[in-house]
Order: sequence, then structure tokens, then C-alpha cells
Amino acid sequence: MVNPRLSPLTGRRDQHVAAKRRTEHARRRPEATPPARRPTAPLVLAILIVIAGGWAYATSFAGVLVLDDVRAIVRNPSIRTLWPPSTPLSPPSETTVSGRPVANFTLAVNYALAPPDARNVFVPANPGGEPGASGDFLRNIWGYHLLNFLVHLAAALALFGIVRRTLSTERLRARFGSPASWLALAVALLWLVHPLQTESVTYIVQRVESLMGLFYLLTLYCAIRAAEGRGGGAWMAGALLSCAFGMATKETMVTAPIMVWLWDLIFLDRSEHGRRRPLLIGLAATWIILGALVYYEHRAPSVDLGPAMIGRYLMTQAGVVTHYLRLSVVPSPLVFLYTWPMVASLGAVAPQATLLVGLVVLTIIGIVRRHPLGFAGAWFFLILAPTSTVLPIVTEVAAEHRMYLPLAAVIACAVVGAHAAGRTLLARVTSVPGSRRRAGFAVGAVLMLGLVAAYGTETRARNRDYWSEERLWFDTVSKQPSNGRARTAYGVVLAAARRFTEAETQLRIAVDIDAADPAAQGRLGSVLAAQGKLDESIVYLERALVLRPDDVDVHRSLGEVFAIRRDDAQAVRHLERARALDANDPVLLTHLAGILADTRDMSVRDGARAVELAEQAVRLTSGRSALALNVLAVALASVGRFNEAASSAAEALAIARAEGDQPLISQLEYRVAAYRALQQPRPPQ
Repeated sequence: MVNPRLSPLTGRRDQHVAAKRRTEHARRRPEATPPARRPTAPLVLAILIVIAGGWAYATSFAGVLVLDDVRAIVRNPSIRTLWPPSTPLSPPSETTVSGRPVANFTLAVNYALAPPDARNVFVPANPGGEPGASGDFLRNIWGYHLLNFLVHLAAALALFGIVRRTLSTERLRARFGSPASWLALAVALLWLVHPLQTESVTYIVQRVESLMGLFYLLTLYCAIRAAEGRGGGAWMAGALLSCAFGMATKETMVTAPIMVWLWDLIFLDRSEHGRRRPLLIGLAATWIILGALVYYEHRAPSVDLGPAMIGRYLMTQAGVVTHYLRLSVVPSPLVFLYTWPMVASLGAVAPQATLLVGLVVLTIIGIVRRHPLGFAGAWFFLILAPTSTVLPIVTEVAAEHRMYLPLAAVIACAVVGAHAAGRTLLARVTSVPGSRRRAGFAVGAVLMLGLVAAYGTETRARNRDYWSEERLWFDTVSKQPSNGRARTAYGVVLAAARRFTEAETQLRIAVDIDAADPAAQGRLGSVLAAQGKLDESIVYLERALVLRPDDVDVHRSLGEVFAIRRDDAQAVRHLERARALDANDPVLLTHLAGILADTRDMSVRDGARAVELAEQAVRLTSGRSALALNVLAVALASVGRFNEAASSAAEALAIARAEGDQPLISQLEYRVAAYRALQQPRPPQ
């Protein structure tokens, strides 16, 4: 209002001066009043994440190779060299790494960096003992576990960055901008040390899951940074590269471009969407990589696309996904290998299906309304969709590693929701902002530390279950007594420890659970043979072949059983079939060559072929196997090449003496003398 004693011009001038002074005073006020609390540097919080991860996974470095590790690592010739790159980028068929060249390449890196004298030691010296006594095995395997841990740790740091920057966006800054770093820390820590993650980290072959998860998170993180303007081109390139590598790591990466688009839709201003179109097109283009790999990959058949199976699988997943949600809160019991019966009707899972349908509907509403919870719901359901909805994987109905990334959405909703609820509750208790803030921080810190300690302690304990196959399978059988596959695996481990009676008990139970399981039938037959129950053994082994005609282990076992019974024609028939299925097994080659060279059945005897097979076995063992050299000596002698036979037997004798194999030493000493005298060897009396 203009002062009436002043002219209109003077009044307006004075008002302008006063307004200018008020503006200058407001600008100076923040500088004159120091902030109540300086924000914690992200680097400090990142160090806390590293420390917590190191503590939780310190017990993971002694985990043994189990189940799919054998084909993907132990029997994987493509990881034995890094050059030319086409070799490690061409993983073998019917393995976990089939069609996943990036994951296979990282295994090749591990193999190359392992100590040369230990890189082929994949079994502990004392499989049932403590890991400290495993020597060369630990020297070899710790590098594989280290890389798995570093991948998981990097993923947690990327998740920290995603949550922190999302909570600091313009849409959420007013409510969550101030505590964004602390909330992101809580999400990353709980996700990092959660026991549900152990299968993706400690089970080495599940690097395909954690590595894909890292690339997925890096894709979104780089896309978020590209939206912030500074260095946008470099961050865009990082998002495209991460997405491309992820597509070549595991098929679940297929939803990453969609999640970036949803993040833009929900958290960015609409005016920014047009500017982001090149990035989204580039991310979608990486589907070409995935499409090519899926087209050319050769993995053991596990997907059943029949209409009936799709319906039953989808209904079954209602119970499975609900189980995942429960494990996200109470991670017990954790099961290494699930057996999950398929349901026949929707009524069997009606409560679980109702819950999940409700969550899906809320997710769709949230996306339409551009609500942050819509993004969290989409993250959970879209990442699970390829394996829990779209593609019925009948050989693995449930698996804990599938929750590696979806768990982040559950934890983020819980942490942010708890913060919002706590702030509302404290506002009713006290009206003093400073007291409310300090009390909220203290309560939140106590809760977070308590959960991190509880989850981390359970993770450390769970990692110890991987220290021996016997321990892991015993744990699985204890939690799922009707799990026939687990009982079969447990029986195999017991048999390897020569505890045949216990192994037979487990395998008979496995056969009773599922008589159509060729693995259970075949392993039971082998265990019976080891106990001298040859007739019964043949019955189970032949049943296994009816169920799975090309089982190399069953053909090998039948060959050995018939050889013991001196039915060399049958023995050679099965061993030849086994060799056709696995041409590079030196033990198999040695056994077959020994029969061909030394059989009394002249219709079976073939000295020239025995020499050929024995020489191949010697090459495969680099001339370091006394047994292979011994059989080569016998084969050479069978075709009258006594000088060469004596030389081979002498080499075998030197190795046997170095290994202290007294029975073989006595046999070889006799043979060396006999061959040198150009005489046909006769067994020592």
C-alpha cells in the first residue's frame, strides 16, 4: 500500500528498494546460519557396504563344486584357454552356461588365474572334512568364489546408487531427499547380506544369475545418470554396454529395457521423455543379441510349451512366488534343490493366487498413475516373469536364485515404507523437529543394524553348508524328506565316501519316491555292484537304460559289472557305447583297452584297437597316469611289441613308486622283467 504522504512515484520506488533488501537478506540467510547436519558422503556409506559384505561372505570361499558346477566348470573344455577368445565365448551345449558366453568367459578367466599346479583340482582331498585340510582345492577354488563375491558386492553398490538417486528425483525429493543416502544404505545392506542370496553367490555356477543382476543394475544406474545431464553421452554408452553384456549373460535380462522405460515414465518429467528416446531404442536393440543366442544355444530340454503344462505351471507358480515372498521376510528354511509338485487345479492355490493377482492389479494401477510403488511392483513381477510365468521350466519349478533381483523391490518397499510410517508416528509423539529427527535416526539405525546382524549371521552359517557335498545334501534331505533328486545326490556322495550301506538306503528311498527317475535307478545299481550284489545291480542298471538310453554313467557301470562277471562281450558293448557318448574320459578308455587286450574271449580280443585306446588315454592324462601306461604296456604286448611294452611299463613303474602304490608296483616290476625278456606276461602267483 502506498504511503499517502508520498507521491505515487516515490512510494513505488521505496517499495522496490524494500523488496530488493528482503531478497538480499534471504539470500544471505543460509550462509549466516550453518546447516544442522552435513550430509554423509556416499563414499563413506559405500565403504560400510563393502565391510558388511566382506563379513557376511567371509565363509563362502571354501564352497565345493556341486551339481551343475561339474558340467559348467570341471567338464567344460572351453574355459581351459582365453585365446582365441572365440573358444571361451563358445560354451558347450547342455550346460548352465550354454548360450551365455559372458558368464563362460569369466569362468575361463578364473581358470587362467588359478595356480598352474592346482587349477585342475576340483575335489577336496578330504571331501567330508573341514575346508582347511583341502590344500590345492582351496588354492584353486577360492578365486571362483572371490569373483562371485565381487560381482555381488558391485551389484549392491549399484543398487545403493539407484535407490539414492531415485529418492532424490524431483518427484520424491520433498519427502525422501534428505534421508535418501541412509535409506539407500539400508536397502543395499539388507539386500547384500540377505540369506536368500547365498545360492546366487556361493553356488559358483549361479554366477550367471548374479552377473546378469549386476549388468541389469548397471544398465538402470547408467540410464539414471544419463538423465541427470552431466556426462550424459558417456552414461548412455555405459547403459548400452551393460545391457548388451547382460543379454549375453542370462535371458532374464530381456526385461531391462522395459524397466528403464518404466523408470523414465514414473520418475522423470514428461518433458524429458522425448529426449530419452535414443537411449530406449538402443537398449531395445540389444534384444537382437539375446535373440541370436537363444536361437543358437543348445541346452538340455527343460521347457515344456504344451498348453496343459503352461496352465499347470502358472498355477503352481502362485504357491512358489508366495513362498519367495515369505523367504524375503523370514529366510528359512533355505533349500538348495527344490522338489515342488505341480498343482492340478486353481483351487489348490486359491489364497496365494488371490494375493498375487491383487498385487499385479495394484502394480498396473500404480504404473498408470505414475506412482513409485508401481515401479517396485513391475520390478518384482517382470524380472520373475521369464522363469516363473512365461516359460515353464519343468526341471526347476522353484529356485531361490530367481529372487536375486526381485528381492531388491521387496526390501526397498519395506525400508521406505517403514521410514514413512515411523516419521508419521513420531510426528504424533513430538512436535519438535530436531528431537523427531534424532529419535527417528536412532530407531532406524538400531533396526537396520539388528536386521543386518541377524541376516548376515544366517548367511555366514548358510555358506558353511556348501563346505561339503555331504553336508549340503544332508541339509536338503532333512528339509525335504520327499525330495527324490536330493536323496539320489546324497546317496552318490555317501557312495563316493565308500559308505555303501548308507548310500543304498538313500537310493532305495529315492527309487520308491520316483521309480521313473533314471538317475536314482542307475545310481542304486552302481552301489549294489560295489557291494558285490551283481545280479540285482544289473536289474536296476537296465531299468535306468530303459528310462534314459544314452546315460553314459549307466553304460559304464554295466560294462564294469559284466567285466567282473567275465562276460567280456557285454562289457565291451556297453563300454563302447559309453565311449561314443564321452570320447575323452581316460578312465573309460583305459578300462575298455584293458578288456580288449587281455580278454580270453577271442571274438572280443582286439589288440590293435586296445593300443589305440590306451594311447589316447595316455595323451589325455599327459603321460602321468600309471594305470593308463600300465594298460598301454599290456596292449602293446598283446600285439607283440615287447620293447615298447617294457618301456611303457617302466614309465608306469616310476610313477607308481612316486605315488607309493605298492600293489601296482609289484605288478609292474613283474611286467617290466617279462617284457624285457620278450615273454608273454603271466600274473604273479
